[in-house]
This record gives sequence, C-alpha cells and structure tokens, in this order.
Amino acid sequence: MNTQDYKIYKKDFSSIGIRMLISTVVILALQTGASALMLALFPQWQGNFAIALTVTMVPLYLIGFPISFALMRDKDVPAIEKHSMTVGQFVIAFLMLYGLMIAGNLIGLAFTAGIGLIKGAPVQNAMVNLVTGGSLWVTAIFTVLCAPVFEELLFRKLICDRTVKYGEGVAIMVSGLTFGLFHMNFNQFFYAFFLGCFLAFLYVKTGNLKYTILLHMILNFLGSVLGAIIMTLDQSDPLMLIIMSVYSLCIYGMAIAGIVLLIVKRRKLTLTPGELAIEKGQRFKTVILNVGMILFCVVLFAIMIVQAFFM
Repeated sequence: MNTQDYKIYKKDFSSIGIRMLISTVVILALQTGASALMLALFPQWQGNFAIALTVTMVPLYLIGFPISFALMRDKDVPAIEKHSMTVGQFVIAFLMLYGLMIAGNLIGLAFTAGIGLIKGAPVQNAMVNLVTGGSLWVTAIFTVLCAPVFEELLFRKLICDRTVKYGEGVAIMVSGLTFGLFHMNFNQFFYAFFLGCFLAFLYVKTGNLKYTILLHMILNFLGSVLGAIIMTLDQSDPLMLIIMSVYSLCIYGMAIAGIVLLIVKRRKLTLTPGELAIEKGQRFKTVILNVGMILFCVVLFAIMIVQAFFM
C-alpha cells in the first residue's frame, strides 16, 4: 500500500467516525430535548418510566436513525453477495451469540462493579432500569421490534457494506466497535461489542440482513422481555423459585454451549481479505488512528465515563 492509498483509506474511516459522531450528537440532542419538553409541559409524568421511555425512543427512531442512515449511506457501495443459512446453522449462530452475550455481560458487570468500588456507589445499569422500570409492552415494542431493525440497518448493512472492501475483519471490527460505543454505558459496551462483531461476521458471510435482525430480536426478547418477567416472579413462592432456577440453568447452559461451539468451530470462522486490503502493520493506524474515529471514540468513552462515575 503506497502513501497515497494510505491517506485515501484513512480519510474514508475518518469520515465514518465523523458521521457516527454527528449521528450520536443529534440523537442525544433529540432525546434530551424531548425529555426536557415533556417535563416542562407535563411535569406530572415525571417518574412514569413507560412514558419517559416512549418520549426518548420515538424521536430516536423517527428522526435520529433516519438522519444516521442518510449520513452513512453511500450509493456507490456494491451489495454483499447473498448466501442462505440452514436451520442448523441458524441455531448454532444463536447459541454462539448467546454465549458471547452472557460472557460480555459478565465482563461488563465485573468492570462496573470495580468502578462502583472506586466511587463508593453502584453504577446505574441502564438495561436493568429498562427491564424493570416500566410497561412490558412498551419495552417489547422498542427493544424487540424497533431496535433490531434500525440497529442492524445502520451497524451491519450500512457500515459493513461500506467497509467490507477493506476486508471482512475490518468491517467486523468497525461494526462491533461503533455498535458497542453507541450504547454509551459500560454495562452494555462489552456484550454489545461482542454481539456487534459476531452479527457483522454473519452479515458479511451471508449478505442477508434478515438473519441478523431475527437473531437480534430473539436475543433482545430473551434479555428484556422474558428476563423482565422472570425478575418479577415472587421468590418466596416455591414454584416460582423452581421456574427461576430452571430459567437460570437454561441461560447458562445455552451460554456454555455457545462458547464451546465457538471454540470447537473457531477454525471455520475464517475471514476473507478485501479488494483494498490494508497491510497488517497499518490496520490500526488506518482504521482507528484518524481524526474522525479518534473523536468518535474519545467523545463516546467520555460519555460512558460520566455515566459511570457521576450519574
């Protein structure tokens, strides 16, 4: 790769970082503005988690994500070749994803527990608040139906389509990193990064967004809807306690199966270089060490630090 190519590639990734940063700022402004307007006009709604969630999510999906799509869209990007998955492959992919999600969640819990020890108070867990704070139906609409569709369109379709020319590994890493950071808290960053990377792997291999959307929906249903139902069960009731125990065994059983499958099948998870392959020693410099990606990462990590230590 000559110096001119290096500059062109670096500029492309910088553009992605800038566009993602603009998208994030716009989304935060929309959600903050919507919340402030709600409190100004309807102060009696303060404390109603279902309404507060709706007020922040509606502008996200109606305005924020469409702006992100427009910023990230590139008309000259060729579509990734489509391939089908068998039912067996889909089930294996789900188990692998579930294993990665549980592993990432445990890392996130350990990391935030460490922060909690440092600051002397527990770190707020946005996902727990979402699961336990409001209406199950409202949570299901936004987390099971809306989030998978919009997030897969942005982080898999648009980002992977634009970056896969540099190699599948590069597309997977950019997709996973931006997806993880986009959640803007340490509780979710690690498992979102792992899931983002593996969903991106599935997308670049199949070119078919319906698989990643469906898997994303299943995972969000298990985590936010079924998880909320289980968390509300009365633990003093022996029957409910048995149900919770069986649920826990199923969760960790699937997670262990997924991790084992990842280990056993790791040699089959191969990555194809792109037509504009970046040399090994230049990848990090090209993909991450550019103005746009540095700004995006620094700003998002700063938000995550503020959320962890001061909220």
